[in-house]
Amino acid sequence: MNLYLLVFLILAAGAVWEWFRPQYGKYIYWGCWGLAAACLCLRFGQGTDYVTYHAIYETIPAHIDLAQGYICGFYPEIGWRLISALFKLFHAPFWVFTFVLGLADMLLLHRFLNKYVPLRTAGLFLSYPVLYIVYLVSGLRQGLAICFFLGVAIPFYVEKKWGGYVAAVVIAASFHRVGYAWLILPVVYYLPLGVMLALLGLSIAGGLILQIGAVEQWLTGLLPSYHVKQFLLEGNLSLFAVGERLASTAAVLLLYFWKQKKEEGAGQRTTLFLKAYLCGTCFYMLLCGSSYYASRYCVIFKVLECALIVWLITGKSAVTRCGALFFFSLTLLMGVKNLNAMVSEASYYGEKGVTVLSLPYISIWDRDKINLYFDYEGRLHTIYESNVEDQELWRIGTQY
Repeated sequence: MNLYLLVFLILAAGAVWEWFRPQYGKYIYWGCWGLAAACLCLRFGQGTDYVTYHAIYETIPAHIDLAQGYICGFYPEIGWRLISALFKLFHAPFWVFTFVLGLADMLLLHRFLNKYVPLRTAGLFLSYPVLYIVYLVSGLRQGLAICFFLGVAIPFYVEKKWGGYVAAVVIAASFHRVGYAWLILPVVYYLPLGVMLALLGLSIAGGLILQIGAVEQWLTGLLPSYHVKQFLLEGNLSLFAVGERLASTAAVLLLYFWKQKKEEGAGQRTTLFLKAYLCGTCFYMLLCGSSYYASRYCVIFKVLECALIVWLITGKSAVTRCGALFFFSLTLLMGVKNLNAMVSEASYYGEKGVTVLSLPYISIWDRDKINLYFDYEGRLHTIYESNVEDQELWRIGTQY
C-alpha cells in the first residue's frame, strides 16, 4: 500500500482520536509526527521535483568565491545555494541533504504547532495535503521557506517584533523568492477585518477582469516580461481549485463570525491569523487565471489554516461539530487528490501501472529500486546539463 496514503489515514485517525480523547493528545501527536517525519526523511527519488533538486545540488560548488558573482542573480536563491554548499563541503550525498532538510522542516512545523495549535495532531493532519505532500516531499525550496516562516517568523509577527519578523522573512525568501510576499503582513496587521473583506471582493473582481482576452493582450503589451506573459497567456484556470478556495474561505468566515456572535469575540490572535489567511485567498482569486502562480502565492498564507481552523472548531456546539466535519472531509478529499497528482504527474508510474494505492515507497536503503520505474541517473544527468550552463559563472571546478 502507498505509504504516504497510509500515513495520511493514520493522521486522520489520530485527529479523530485526539478530538474525542484529548487526554491522550500528547502521545497521539508524537506518534503521528514521528511517522510523518520518518516517511519524509527516509524517502529517495520521490516527489515530482526530487531529481531536479538533486541535479541542481550537483551544480553548486562547495567553495564560495564571492568575486565570481555568487551572491547576486542565478538560480536557485542564495540561501538555498549556501546550505547546499555547506553540505557539499563535507561531501554529503544528496540523500543526506534531504534527510536533514526533512527533519529541519518537521521540527520547524512542530515549533509552530506546539506554540499555536491546541489539537496538534489535527493541525498536522490539516497541513498534510498541501504543505507536506506538495512542498515538503516535492517543492523543497518553498517547503523550507514555509516551515521557516511558520516556526520562526510567525512568533515575531504575533508579538509585533517587526525587526525580527522582517529579518526572518528575508531569510525565508532566500530559499524561495515567493516568500517576499510575507512582507505585506505588517501592513495587514493594522488593517480592519472589513478592509480585508473589501480587498477580497476586489481580488475576485480583478481575477475576472484578467480573464478578458483584450485585457490580457493589453497588459502583455504594456509589461512584456516573461512572467507576465506566462501568467496571462500560458496560465490555466482551475475551476476546482477556485471552488475549493472559495468554499474553504466561506466556511472559515462563517465559523469566525458565529464565534464572534456567540462567544463574545473569537480572540485577537484568531482575527490576526484570519486576516493573514485572507491574504492567500486574495492572491489566489486575483491570480486565478494561472493556477501555477495562484497556488504558489496562496499557499504561503493558506498554511496558517492548520491553526486557524483548529481554533474555530474548538467547542462542542452543533456549529463547530459541523465545521469540524466539513474540514475533515475536505482535507481527506484534497489529500487523496494531491496523492493522485503525485502519481499522475510522474508519467513513468503510469507506464508501469502504478496507482495511488500501489505507489511504492523507495527509501534511502534501497535507492536502486527507483530504476525499476525510470532511469534516475540518466534523468539526473540531463537536468544537470540543462542547469549547469546557467550557473557556469560561479560554478568553481565542480564536475558531475
